[in-house]
Amino acid sequence: MPEVSEIHESSALFLAAWKRFSRGLPARRIEDLDGVSLILTGTQMALLNVAALSSAARDRGDLERRARAAVERAGRSGLPWSFAVPEPWAPGGDLAEAAGVLTRLGFAPAERVTGMATDALAPPRRELADLELRRVSDAETRAAVADLNAGCYGVSLPEGRAAMAHPSIWGEGAFGRVGYLGGQPVCCAATCIVEGVRYAALVATAAEHRRKGYAEAALRGCLDDALRATGIRRTALHASEMGLGLYEAMGYRAITRFAFYVPPQA
Repeated sequence: MPEVSEIHESSALFLAAWKRFSRGLPARRIEDLDGVSLILTGTQMALLNVAALSSAARDRGDLERRARAAVERAGRSGLPWSFAVPEPWAPGGDLAEAAGVLTRLGFAPAERVTGMATDALAPPRRELADLELRRVSDAETRAAVADLNAGCYGVSLPEGRAAMAHPSIWGEGAFGRVGYLGGQPVCCAATCIVEGVRYAALVATAAEHRRKGYAEAALRGCLDDALRATGIRRTALHASEMGLGLYEAMGYRAITRFAFYVPPQA
């Protein structure tokens, strides 16, 4: 069983990481309301625009109040966004309780993600001699990360680049790798130092190259870069259902869950 400290670490990391992703974006907006953190990048990347619980909801009524405040504030932005509920901060620590409140308010369930962490990764499962791994260090590699993630999340390349290729996002404390085959980018991953851990994010693989170990190689590359630069061994992430098996094989442990909801239509 995860320790209580790990569960709360995962919830705090979620907020800190999403704020980190918006760093330097010219139209970003971060607002801490009463029990809700509003994190808007100013871009059309729905994944990165969230209103999230920032502390435990006392009961169903308290969650409803916070959700209504999120709709009022985030709805003004005109951006696509989602409402995020960390499991330990749902009423009674029960995501089913949160679901009842939010669906009654018109929210639609979207994605579930799992907070994961480890202090020691498992050994690599395979060697990939055909994959060239390049550090994210210039406009070309930043664009490659953005384009690969845009493809995974169904947004246009310009929208993806506006959200993820901005130079300031890749400043101090950010490490990225892009994998190339025949000179073409096919996978990528990033590691940012967030709250004193190596936080893994932006892991993506082109559809035709999945299930070959490429994403794992890119992620291990930037995790190693971060370890050499900082000496920090602990690493954490928030995994989609698609990525859960990969991270478990790498040695990450499930800590807690997060539920995302699409807001009601205006």
